[in-house]
Amino acid sequence: MNRPKERSDCASRFKLVRAKWRDAIPNRVLRPRAFSHYFVRRSRGCEVLWRSNRIIEMNFPSIYLFLLASCLVSLAAEDPAALRYYELRIYDVTTNQMDGVRERFRETVEPVRRKHGIKTEGYWTAPGNTNGGVFVYLMSAPNRAELQRQEKDFGADPEFKAGYAASNAKHGKTVDQINALPLSTAPDAKYDFTASKIPRGFDLRIYSVLPGKLDAFRNRWRDFAVPIYERHGLHSLGWWVAEKKDADLNDQFVCLLAGDSIAAIRKAISEFHQDSEWQRVEQETEANGKLRSGVTAYKLTPADFSSIK
Repeated sequence: MNRPKERSDCASRFKLVRAKWRDAIPNRVLRPRAFSHYFVRRSRGCEVLWRSNRIIEMNFPSIYLFLLASCLVSLAAEDPAALRYYELRIYDVTTNQMDGVRERFRETVEPVRRKHGIKTEGYWTAPGNTNGGVFVYLMSAPNRAELQRQEKDFGADPEFKAGYAASNAKHGKTVDQINALPLSTAPDAKYDFTASKIPRGFDLRIYSVLPGKLDAFRNRWRDFAVPIYERHGLHSLGWWVAEKKDADLNDQFVCLLAGDSIAAIRKAISEFHQDSEWQRVEQETEANGKLRSGVTAYKLTPADFSSIK
């Protein structure tokens, strides 16, 4: 069967479909084999979805559902980690109590969490503003509701309650403040929590992105910062946007990098800022003003019981 003759209304409708789906679904999913072989045409009063020389007749909403299902399947197949919910927690540890925090998580918290299906991608420590330092961990779950259910069961577990009480009796107060950051994933971000045989250093950053600049900052990070950092020896484990704004009502862009050591991370950062490509990109992307107001960075060392090192 020959294709229907081109008509302006059909071409317009096809452009509409393609534009809507290219906005909604990341470009990496829309490979030629997954999308460009499909064409929308009007024939005999209904929308027609073409694939190569085959015709599938369906109404317009059905076409959307068909394309949505195809794209979601492709997305899940390429990077399941991008579909998970993540939550970052940062503890300001009471002075001289880091050993007590590590002991509590090693002996009680992490074993009971695993029993209830809570997945913690990693645990780290870092110097802080006090002698206590900072204790950091990153959790993931299929969705927020599932993590909340798991944590409710975890909190009610008698084994956790007994361990927590024993830890309190031994160490007393161990944490001054807890900052919990629910994180939104991006379908075009890459996530890599593969364990390394050799312990590494990690760099956690929380950027304060100025109003209206989030898309520009995110695009610059994805397209330029990540590959340039890779060139200088820093590997991106993932990046997210926090679901709550900071005290200045700016968006919070969170990223996690890994290097051979803390010293290697510092060296790579220095080389990154001296990189001629980055200097050009930074100048071009900030021609109309800065994209961020500041950054909070933590140089992290993995805990001995962390799954990722």
